[in-house]
Amino acid sequence: MANDTHMIFTAKNINEILYQIKTVNNLQLVGGATYIGALPEKSLTIRNVSELKFIDKHERYIDFGPAVTLNSILHMGPNYLPSVLYEGTQSVANHIIRNMATLGGNIMAKDPRLSLVAPLIALNTTLKFKTPKSFEIIPLSKLAETPAESVLTGIRVPTEDWNVAIFKRLGPSYKISSNSCSFCFLADTEKNVLVTLRLCFSGPFIFQSQTLETKYLGIRLPMSKNAIEEFIEIAKKEFDECAKDKVYDPMLKQQFLNLIAYSLHELT
Repeated sequence: MANDTHMIFTAKNINEILYQIKTVNNLQLVGGATYIGALPEKSLTIRNVSELKFIDKHERYIDFGPAVTLNSILHMGPNYLPSVLYEGTQSVANHIIRNMATLGGNIMAKDPRLSLVAPLIALNTTLKFKTPKSFEIIPLSKLAETPAESVLTGIRVPTEDWNVAIFKRLGPSYKISSNSCSFCFLADTEKNVLVTLRLCFSGPFIFQSQTLETKYLGIRLPMSKNAIEEFIEIAKKEFDECAKDKVYDPMLKQQFLNLIAYSLHELT
């Protein structure tokens, strides 16, 4: 199908998608098209490709097809999903939008302001891309660009239990703005000792810190006032370093630090 300004392509399966990618220049894959303001000049919708609409739950992870809608994820129920993924999905717009928007679209839009970026990165989500000749597995946190002539075919989300799991979305409820951002904090404890910590802030940019995620492992809980203040000071300095070339509302930095403080006080 085509009109004066747009060419819309379709495919029945993954092989047809790969063929279209290879033969049509500047082709852009779209899911529910809820994020983009207007269709690109050449687009191919994957939303109705049955091979990409699966949900496979395993003991330690869930495999999602990229064409799975956000409402389909919510229909699994909070008892079958990591709480931060459930809450993050629930925070996306409204029921009508979630019925069209896809998990793959939320990821491949490559806009860190979208709600699911922070929880998916914190959960160590990995992406499976298929090319005409091979498969490639890439952690979401390391995804700089999509492999050439590839299509996202799987999204693996680990489902381990966390003693503390916090998701917060900031900004407007039903649209993406310059102040939209998400925060995720995960911690595992054992006999009042911190054994695992992960955090991610995604807004105008993505913030992670290996220092913060490892420096305090083994510390006894609850954290002392001095330890919390030191943690926040490191977070402040690393946030400034990460954001030094970025344009953002300074209010976001204070919100980030407030969320760090809140999360640390939840550690008991």
